Amino acid sequence: MLGDTFVLPVTGGDVTLKKIKEEAYSSEYMFRDTTSKYVVKIRHTTVKATPTRPQYDRHNLEAVQTVFAAGSVPEYERKFYFVYEVLPSDTSVLLGNAVSAKAVASSNAILVALLNWES
Repeated sequence: MLGDTFVLPVTGGDVTLKKIKEEAYSSEYMFRDTTSKYVVKIRHTTVKATPTRPQYDRHNLEAVQTVFAAGSVPEYERKFYFVYEVLPSDTSVLLGNAVSAKAVASSNAILVALLNWES
């Protein structure tokens, strides 16, 4: 179980979100100040088996930053999420670790490339 806070290591200083909701296999965290709001949602579901595919566990983490309106700039959002889908018996974090490490090790170059529509 994750704790009652969720820390996002944002450039310029960590943002500590407090748990505001917890239900079966999901939780929600939030931080709000005068300029923005951060919400992190964590959800776990099961993808049912089909005739050609076994049952999978689906784990989702979604982070949303709402930047409040200021002057002539209207309110807007930034959203980042990932889904980790694995067999229920699979405990490997190899792929998630590799993708996360790639984003960090490239000094954000891969994220910048995505924003520039590179593929």
